[in-house]
Amino acid sequence: MPTAEEFPLRVEQVPAASVEEWRTGDGMPERICDTWQLVYLSGGAVEELCDARTVTLRAGQLLLHEPGETCAMRAVGEVPPEVLRLDFVCVGQALDDLRGCVLRPGPGEKVWLQQIVRAVGEAFAPAGPDHIMEPRAEAPFAAQQLLCICVETLLILLVRSQRRPRRQSSRARLEREQQLLVEAVQLYFSRNLNRELTVDQVCRDNGCPRARLQKAFRARLHKGPMETFAAMKMDRARALLASGYAPGETAALLGFADGAYFSRSFKRTYGVTPRDFSRRARQAAQRAATNRYAQPPNVHVTNTDSEVE
Repeated sequence: MPTAEEFPLRVEQVPAASVEEWRTGDGMPERICDTWQLVYLSGGAVEELCDARTVTLRAGQLLLHEPGETCAMRAVGEVPPEVLRLDFVCVGQALDDLRGCVLRPGPGEKVWLQQIVRAVGEAFAPAGPDHIMEPRAEAPFAAQQLLCICVETLLILLVRSQRRPRRQSSRARLEREQQLLVEAVQLYFSRNLNRELTVDQVCRDNGCPRARLQKAFRARLHKGPMETFAAMKMDRARALLASGYAPGETAALLGFADGAYFSRSFKRTYGVTPRDFSRRARQAAQRAATNRYAQPPNVHVTNTDSEVE
């Protein structure tokens, strides 16, 4: 006896099925699905009610209604829709992968949809005015079983397709590669803020062509790699000056051989010279310290044993 792991999806019965063309404006009234229901359009378009939401289903698309779901249909558009609709009893949890999805079957799945249409024609009589197909009194041998096998195979292929890892587009792969390169070079920059780097050094140390490096930074950060490196240096310089380092010490720690060049670069970035920035930072620190120990306003001490009022 096969286990649930060996046969995770089994179709045991197809109690109702129809394959027919609907006139535009016609529809199927609301009803609650007793079983799973498969709907596939080979042509035209319909509006399909799925509980509280309405889905426009177009040619080549497929969806599933789950048991207990309220469904209804209305034919829309100028082309009369050709609709395959069948109820089926299914055992297993694999259909959770298809729940709520509008699917577009591929060539392999469409082969089995064609087999299902043929099997429905063998197992059921043509639909009457009520759009219901009754089982044929004299159906070919094992017609219901063959239909169940076809539906089961289609569903297995659809679940496999949903679980198959999606291949990234060439553009997505390029963007991912560029992002990884930019992040790696930014980390390299952060570890070499004490050096004066050139583009050739960066390319050599990171194993990438110059054009690729430039293109990656322009695409991801909208500025060049050396411009990014310079901005990182200035950001670090501001932190060092604010923490009490002198301009000359800061320039040396960041690998600037020319103090005047460092001063010009800092002023171009922040609008003040390193010396002025350092002085303002000291003054701000002194004011903060003075305020911290200053007597709070509207508070006086009456004696050493009294409470603060």
